[in-house]
Amino acid sequence: MNAEPISTRDFELTEWQRAAVASWAQGKPTAYQGTLEIFTGGGKSLVGLACAELAARVRPDLQLAIVVPTEALARQWIEVVDRYTNVGRSEIGLLGAGGKDDLASKRVLITVLNTAAKRLPELAAGVPSLMLLVDECHRAGAPSYSRVLETEAAFRLGLSATPDRDELDDDGEPLEFDEQVVGRMLGPVVYRFGLRDARLAGWLPSYELHHHGVTLTEKEREEYERISRRVDDAADQLRELGVETVRARQLQAKGGEIGAAASAYVTSTARRKDLLYRASGRGHVAATLVQQAIKGKAGRRVLLFHERVADAEELHRTLSWALPEIGVRLEHSQLPDRERQAALDGFRSGDSPVLVSVKSLIEGIDVPDAEVGVSVAASSSVRQRVQSLGRVLRRRFDEAAAEKRAEMHLLYVADSVDEVIYAKEDWSDLTGEGSNRYWRWGLDPTEPPVEQDGPPATPRPSEASEWARLGEEPPASPVPWQGSFIGQEYSVDTLGSVTNRWGALIANPQNVADMVSEARGRPGGRFRVTPQHRLVLVTAGDGAGKVLVAGALGEAFRAVEEPAFPSEDDSDLTLLKPGDPYPGPATTEGGSYTIRQKRGGVIERKVGRSLEFALGSRDTDDERGRNADEVLDAWRTLVIMGLTINVNGHDHVWYTEGGVRRFLAHIPGGFAWPTEEEKEQ
Repeated sequence: MNAEPISTRDFELTEWQRAAVASWAQGKPTAYQGTLEIFTGGGKSLVGLACAELAARVRPDLQLAIVVPTEALARQWIEVVDRYTNVGRSEIGLLGAGGKDDLASKRVLITVLNTAAKRLPELAAGVPSLMLLVDECHRAGAPSYSRVLETEAAFRLGLSATPDRDELDDDGEPLEFDEQVVGRMLGPVVYRFGLRDARLAGWLPSYELHHHGVTLTEKEREEYERISRRVDDAADQLRELGVETVRARQLQAKGGEIGAAASAYVTSTARRKDLLYRASGRGHVAATLVQQAIKGKAGRRVLLFHERVADAEELHRTLSWALPEIGVRLEHSQLPDRERQAALDGFRSGDSPVLVSVKSLIEGIDVPDAEVGVSVAASSSVRQRVQSLGRVLRRRFDEAAAEKRAEMHLLYVADSVDEVIYAKEDWSDLTGEGSNRYWRWGLDPTEPPVEQDGPPATPRPSEASEWARLGEEPPASPVPWQGSFIGQEYSVDTLGSVTNRWGALIANPQNVADMVSEARGRPGGRFRVTPQHRLVLVTAGDGAGKVLVAGALGEAFRAVEEPAFPSEDDSDLTLLKPGDPYPGPATTEGGSYTIRQKRGGVIERKVGRSLEFALGSRDTDDERGRNADEVLDAWRTLVIMGLTINVNGHDHVWYTEGGVRRFLAHIPGGFAWPTEEEKEQ
């Protein structure tokens, strides 16, 4: 292999691109590690090569492994490395997509993600000076691909226009990028040049964004309403079981009542999404927009995106039938390589000015001549919408740069959950106040659409804007919260103990119990903590659903560390008295119950929609009746009106008060409960 360190040639970076490279080299907390967020068309490949050149100055024997999501992007990278570095073509290898090269014989190895996930960690073992560069790195966060991030490398770089994945934690809450697997393994985002930055920097061509609301037919609307009722019923059932819908996909394989409800919700939402993707109006409106674009200016190229292969094929048939005089080509991952390449070549040359593809073409492939884009169908992901915008808003550097005026058309089904995307992002702020126009189409595609005053939905203020409205300090008493009800969810009981969604006890509850009580008008209840400023959000207790900001935490919550049990250092548990701190496991194998004051004290549990009461020694000859007596006697010494108790695998009854786990009683065998015959008496 060439003895000279990897170096670049034949290009110069802009000031902001140089700043991106420097931010990576000086990355925090670790130099030469991190992720660069660069808007599509911002020269990510050249920035990545410049980072590799810096790394080669530190390690002259540097080898470079470049991971990409698709075969087409792999071949594009081969051309970029060959053209812009001193690495000879013979030293550039390909792994996957028919290539079987490795790092033993190649200085730069470009590998497709699915193959890299299986083989690259082993191939990289023992390579002394390796740089791992992951392009479109958000794709590597998928469970089936994330193993590639375990590749040992002295230098690590992630590139993406939208690195944040729609990734949730175990509680169903969105994870920040630094908490996601890509952020943890490649390093945090150390430089951002997003769509808004590109617009403000004058990096983009002139453009307009058109948002088209498509109308469902009467039959489609009836089907949509029917499926939506199923979605709502499944969502209600999940909430009755104490599960938020965002966790349904995680829990559908769980089994039991929760698993069945989660599966019903996932299935129903998938059917509704399928109906919306296949809405007949999408194809008709898309055909009209393509026809208008081609007739509006000679030589224009139109790029259409669909969400799925089958739908893209159907769209291609629709356009080919409606516009027989226009060359319409199809490109997707299931076509033969030769056919895919011919479609791209025809599009670039202008012989086939209309190209239909799926979302895979959104990422990475350089199609600089596309002046018109039509997103016929897309998920509700803001990330994907930004990616599709980048396909058309690519800057040109030739003599025709000043003439390029890009158009992007985004289709959605009006009066449906498709409109949720507009509640997630302020598109005027993202893309410019005067760049967006909104249209509503009727059932007859030959009739012109009616222009609307604005988007079908608007987002609530962000946490940052709400923090500014509050004067950048938490309120002294609860005040209305105008932003989204965001953040991790917790619960506080009437004794001041705070737990997260999984029941883990919080070690530093601070004064959140008082905040919640003041906001709700009564003690206890659920609340959320916002991610940036740790503001405490509470639903008011007036039944109107109004959200209040009740204050702020001084520090992030910490879960109580589970003690080792039993341990030689533990005191003799037989000496524990009711109310003493409990050192044992905070588990609930024996169930959770409530002690009520009625009839002098009862232990109750919920069975379906009914309540059952534990039997005492007066009610049964079962020796477990004495356990109920002992628990109630211990409870009466605490002077606590009502109490939630738990029984762990050691038959110890414990409870929490003020964030401290406390002992109540030892009940070998648990409680006795009424038989079916006794309940009927």
